[in-house]
Amino acid sequence: MNGPGQDSKRAERERLYLILVITIPIVLMIGYFVYVVALRDKFASCPPSCREQVMVGKDLRDKAWHGVDFQYANLSQANLAGTDLGSTNFYFANLAAANLTGAQLAQATLVGAALDGANLEGAVLDGANLRGARLQDAHLARADLSGADLSGADLAGADLLGAIVDDQTGLDPKWQAVWSIRNQPQAGRTLAGADLAGANLQGANLQNADLQHARLTRANLRGANLEGAQLEWADLHQVQIDADTRMDDKWRLVGELASTTQDGRTLAGVDLSNSFLDGVYLRSADLRGTNMRGAVLTNADMRYANLQGADLTGADLTQAALQEANLTGADLRGARLGTSDLRLAQLGGALMDGTTVLPASAQLAADLATNGGQGRDLSKAILAWAYLVGIDMSGANLAGADLHEANLSGANLAGADLRGANLEHANLSGANLQDANLEGASLEGTTLPK
Repeated sequence: MNGPGQDSKRAERERLYLILVITIPIVLMIGYFVYVVALRDKFASCPPSCREQVMVGKDLRDKAWHGVDFQYANLSQANLAGTDLGSTNFYFANLAAANLTGAQLAQATLVGAALDGANLEGAVLDGANLRGARLQDAHLARADLSGADLSGADLAGADLLGAIVDDQTGLDPKWQAVWSIRNQPQAGRTLAGADLAGANLQGANLQNADLQHARLTRANLRGANLEGAQLEWADLHQVQIDADTRMDDKWRLVGELASTTQDGRTLAGVDLSNSFLDGVYLRSADLRGTNMRGAVLTNADMRYANLQGADLTGADLTQAALQEANLTGADLRGARLGTSDLRLAQLGGALMDGTTVLPASAQLAADLATNGGQGRDLSKAILAWAYLVGIDMSGANLAGADLHEANLSGANLAGADLRGANLEHANLSGANLQDANLEGASLEGTTLPK
């Protein structure tokens, strides 16, 4: 049985429990109220939903947005033309393709904001913070950028014609140069090695400019004047030119070649000297007698191309694909082909000197194709994939030589020592094997004379 003391303690516990049950919800409600009030005060000009709000394509011109927090908000394609957005926080907001023409954005925070394709023509951005903002293809014509910080901003394709900048405007050197080209016309500029990739230089005066080694990848040169410009080794990949672009036909062709792919081009005898054609697609192209002196042809696809008599003096063909290319009589003096793929390439009569860089196997194949191999000691020679069609190697010592996949069709191998040679998958159709010693030679997949 419970005594009076125990009953009293139990009653006390029950009262305490009841107090807690009632008090806790009240405390939570008060806390929530305080939180809501705080948010209300913080966003006095706009409900809390402005932050991270999705307002895609909305017409927001009739609102008062000065000083509002639009952090992380999605305002892409929104119409904010002529709106007062001074001191507004657009931190990492999405304003892509938004209409901000004539908008007041003085002292606004646009750090990391996406403004790709946005129309900011005539907008006032003095003192605005645009660090790291994306402004690709944005319209900034006649925009006031006085004192604005655009350090690290991406202005590829942005129109800066008539944009106002001053000594306090924070533009990266690349975009400062682009602004200067667009707004301070001057012939004969020195822009050698300049990074102008993606720059909007539409209608710019680049007459007689030194653009050697400049990066003009994806640059907009529509209607630009490049008459007399030095474009040796300039990167013209994906450059945008049109019928109104004034430039030498040579560089117009280089830009086209660097930006398109097409089999079997006819380019015999054209001048491509000192051009930058990294990765160019010239598969099966007719390049007979073409001038490619000093050209950069690294990573080029020139498989099956006809390069007979082509001038490749001093050309860089590192990592170029030249399988089954015809380089007969080509000038390779000073050319760099050390890591090129020359499998089954024809090298007979090619001009080479001590400055020519060729794989050892290709060097030997070229020597044999030019001078023949009659009676030579070629034991253990590496001639895999070599083009040796019709070569006289009668009486040659080819014991242990690697000739797999080599094209020896029509070759004279009479009396040759081919003991232990690797002739797997080699083409010996029409070859003279009279008295040749094939003891121990590997002939798997070999095409033998009938």
